Amino acid sequence: MFTLSGFGTLGMTHSSLDTADYVSSPLEPNGAGASRKYDFENDSKIGLQLSARLTDKLSAVVQVISQHEYDNTFKPRLEWANVKYAFTPDFSVRVGRIELPTFLNSEYRNVGYAFPWVRLPVEMYNTQPLTNSDGADVAYRIAARGISNTVRFVYGYSVFHVNPGAFRTEGKNILAFDDTVEIGNFTGHVGYQHASVKLPFLADQPVNVYSIAAAYDPGAWFVQAELARVTVEQVTPGYISGYVTGGVRYAKATFFATYAQSHGLNRPTAIPNYNNGQRDVSIGARWDVVKNIDLKVQFDHVWVPSNSTGTFLNQQPGYQLGSGSNVFSAALDFVF
Repeated sequence: MFTLSGFGTLGMTHSSLDTADYVSSPLEPNGAGASRKYDFENDSKIGLQLSARLTDKLSAVVQVISQHEYDNTFKPRLEWANVKYAFTPDFSVRVGRIELPTFLNSEYRNVGYAFPWVRLPVEMYNTQPLTNSDGADVAYRIAARGISNTVRFVYGYSVFHVNPGAFRTEGKNILAFDDTVEIGNFTGHVGYQHASVKLPFLADQPVNVYSIAAAYDPGAWFVQAELARVTVEQVTPGYISGYVTGGVRYAKATFFATYAQSHGLNRPTAIPNYNNGQRDVSIGARWDVVKNIDLKVQFDHVWVPSNSTGTFLNQQPGYQLGSGSNVFSAALDFVF
């Protein structure tokens, strides 16, 4: 049995800073600000997913996404392509291209309809922008007395391009572990990831990611928080990053507020003064227009330390380290 589904976002971003571009991901080459006063590429994307149930134990999935890429195109990219064998309902193995379980929302980080904000908090999720790896994973779930505990191990390899410079980057020997606990309305998550990263101008360097998260969502309101320590030797100064968010739901509307921060650890880097640390306070609203379609608006005030460029790329003459911005975003999300 085959099932075709999809998702997408049409987004718009405006930044008050006109000497650099605010971007949603370090994998993008430009965005709102210096390049475009109103940017429609930052958050816009569309994805298609084909799922196949081959037997009671064997299944497969292929997911293709078109979004703003490092080379300034929207050429489709293979996001997932894997085969899953379930030995039991609680024990399974997958082989192929698989999502990386780095953070709490990693599994659906491309699906805007799945979360309240216009985009996931960039201070947290941009510290490790990798979304998948080619390899295998093993998942085991224990469920008893209303508690579900799922443990995953992942091993793989990935190739991606990072800006500025669109450097071809290899993530080798990726080893990841995560544990997710669900008890009623509560979800807890811890994760660890280790890899070696290779850049054209740099020998293999170790990457380590430690993360912890908690969320409580009884329906009428929600709170969620994540914290991580991410180090990439000689590539970034290292970051302690995290956010806390909360919101209320009334009828078809959701109102939310978020505080997020990425704090640089000042470790030595091959690129002088490379630092993406920043702070962000945001407020926003989501309106579920009809089934499977929402509209969102969000306002972010971004502070950048005096030794950092934050999430701003494509710096122009006149740009100064520590320049912050007011960012307004709107998005239409859909799933089918």
